[in-house]
Amino acid sequence: MFRIIRLLLALSFIIIAIVFLKRKSVKFKLLKAIICIIICLIIIIMPFENIFIKFSTPELAFKKTSNNCEIVKIIEKENTALIIYQEKSSTYATLINRTGDKWKAQFWPDKQTLTRLENGEIILVTNERKSNNFYIMVSVNYNTQMISDNKNSYFETFSSNDKRTNYVAYVENCDEEYIINIDNYKYQIM
Repeated sequence: MFRIIRLLLALSFIIIAIVFLKRKSVKFKLLKAIICIIICLIIIIMPFENIFIKFSTPELAFKKTSNNCEIVKIIEKENTALIIYQEKSSTYATLINRTGDKWKAQFWPDKQTLTRLENGEIILVTNERKSNNFYIMVSVNYNTQMISDNKNSYFETFSSNDKRTNYVAYVENCDEEYIINIDNYKYQIM
């Protein structure tokens, strides 16, 4: 629904610009056309409604702004919630922010770092804005026995199959180097 509203807004902006450009010089028309194209692209691509619209739960905030993705797990903390979801058999994560007692999707893209280790493990770090806190997702071989870190975080299983097991943890106040231990192999992530 929001995409249709953004498209209609961009279309109306184009129509207004065309009417406004009728009586100007060629250079002025070209400059206005370029500015108009840039603004229309921003309106279409950026979810500006996320600035204004708030929801009662992180799940509602995600569902109103996503493309019918299946939510796998929600980890809710004081200021944010991590939504782990699947889209076309791939797993992704995004943050939903708390504003007072309401939740809203982010306007800017999440700051995420994806790392593939030499033995096939995949680590995705999703940072909270303006803090030293982050969520870490780890995808390891199904026979991995132990996952820990130097912050004593609790790694919770959120999905598993006969090939891979996926874990997630919330790490608070990590202002020094962060080390994750997977079956006694230590990796510095940050």
